[in-house]
Amino acid sequence: MQITIEIPEDIGNQLQQNWQDLPQKILETLAIEAYRSGIMNVGQIQQLLKFDSLSKTQVFLKQSQISLNYTQENPGQAKQTKMLADNVKELQQICIDEDYSLEIPSRQDRPNLFF
Repeated sequence: MQITIEIPEDIGNQLQQNWQDLPQKILETLAIEAYRSGIMNVGQIQQLLKFDSLSKTQVFLKQSQISLNYTQENPGQAKQTKMLADNVKELQQICIDEDYSLEIPSRQDRPNLFF
């Protein structure tokens, strides 16, 4: 997508003198605000700014005095986590209503502690 903005000539010249690559600076500012607002995640910032690695993206955000919000990396993840928690509560309620027992083994009893 291409977006065109119009600014007065004198202001454009002043900005161009201070920021050699004005279109890049505008993209970076957009990226920072989108990340702060939770609209974009680090991967999308990397794509927008055409960084070749995640670490370069993280350095850019840190240099821009942006704290990395790792819970934001997948904007849909919070919603999915909430939905999962709601589903577990619903399952527990069904078990209570239907007089079922729901047994969840402790992590120590599991062959793989991550499952």
